[in-house]
Amino acid sequence: MVEIREMTTQDYQQAYALWESVPGMHLSSLDNSFAGIARVIAANPTLCLVAVAQGEVVATALGATDGRKGYLYHVAVAKKQRGQGLAKTLVHTITARLKHRKINKLGLFVVADNQAGQEFWVHQGFKERADIKYLDLDL
Repeated sequence: MVEIREMTTQDYQQAYALWESVPGMHLSSLDNSFAGIARVIAANPTLCLVAVAQGEVVATALGATDGRKGYLYHVAVAKKQRGQGLAKTLVHTITARLKHRKINKLGLFVVADNQAGQEFWVHQGFKERADIKYLDLDL
């Protein structure tokens, strides 16, 4: 039995271990420290979700919004749990919650060499934007 629930900071250690096990996560590209993830959860408590099986975090999806657009981060499923629709369920739950807030656009970032991730997102209906070049600045 898998339970879908809102993520708490108590889930951090297990979630981080999951993220480390998933190819293409590139954890060094953002502040994925306990404090960094705690800030995401605090700002978006109903949009950060985990799937838990037998007390173990087996999937995550962190949703966030700036009030105009929604974003997805750290959508990950443990290898032994893949193919059961967990990522799809987490994403659909976050999407419904964003729609309830009148957010009508959802974006995400996929690392260029993460072919499996790109295929998953295209299968979910996401489209690549050829008109945008992503830039960032380390502060």
